[in-house]
Amino acid sequence: MIPSRILGTGHFTPENVVTNFDLEKMMDTNNEFIVTRTGVRERRHAAADVSASDLGALAARAAIADAGLEPGQIDLLIMNTITPDHHDPGCGFFLQAKLDMPGIPVLDMKAQCAGLIYGMSIADHFIQAGTYRNVLIVCSEVLSKRIDCSNDGRNIGILLGDGAGAAVVGVSDDDNARIISTILHADGTHAKALYTAAPGTGQGKMDFIDRSDVESGRVHFRMDGRTVYENGVAGMASAAAESLEVNGLTLDDIDILIPHQANMRMLEAVVEKVGIDPEKVFVNVESYGNMASACLPIALDQARKAGRANPGDTVLLVAFGSGFVWASALVRM
Repeated sequence: MIPSRILGTGHFTPENVVTNFDLEKMMDTNNEFIVTRTGVRERRHAAADVSASDLGALAARAAIADAGLEPGQIDLLIMNTITPDHHDPGCGFFLQAKLDMPGIPVLDMKAQCAGLIYGMSIADHFIQAGTYRNVLIVCSEVLSKRIDCSNDGRNIGILLGDGAGAAVVGVSDDDNARIISTILHADGTHAKALYTAAPGTGQGKMDFIDRSDVESGRVHFRMDGRTVYENGVAGMASAAAESLEVNGLTLDDIDILIPHQANMRMLEAVVEKVGIDPEKVFVNVESYGNMASACLPIALDQARKAGRANPGDTVLLVAFGSGFVWASALVRM
């Protein structure tokens, strides 16, 4: 078995900072409500001419450089997004062209907020099998273009921000630095607790999308907040506990926990349920909001750059997203 490790990370967020006071001008809400309910104070929004592959390319180049590699040394590109440049083909192909990586395979994923961990698991297994040596994982989201400013959509619209994060997973030449485990779960019975109905073939009509889909708001996210919150807390807490149990570790062995940055209230509940010292938890949701799949790789890169996830440290990544999907990754840096 060939061990794998995280060779490099990178991220990019747009310069445009959107505060809660800016959102007050866009929808029926206010700063006090947003901070109390979510803990988010600001987020980033991309310009109108910026796509998911644009942000992803910037994060990817940073991760490749951090890994000490050239683009031509990447053997497989994995991209995860729920805000693709176009409906089809997969967004990863548009990203591949911008990175000038012709010929290598591309996997386009929609594992929502657990995209990084799902991608790491795929990369780890390919590397263990000797199929590839260097795998690039990119999670990029331009959620600002999917915000619904009506009362029907503001419960999730107030959370959302834009950004992209990337990681290069490659062959480890150090027994101590490796991906220790990845654990993946999903439960599709809750898929409609947080989903977008249109466009699609499951609406009971011949049209993939029509004017009524736009007028009725079926093209926007719809969320059952209570169901998502309860399952999100339970999912991330159980993912953390399972990772420790499987690997025979305790919380004392973990140097830092990096969770998906859903919202501050969910994170506080997860930390309490897991029982970990809050000082060991990396949080940036107050300044960036919920960036869906981009949250985790951005947080990982920021933690490394801030000296909170150093070589030799044991890092526990946990995520939960629509689907429902939840996952964990235990990594020694």
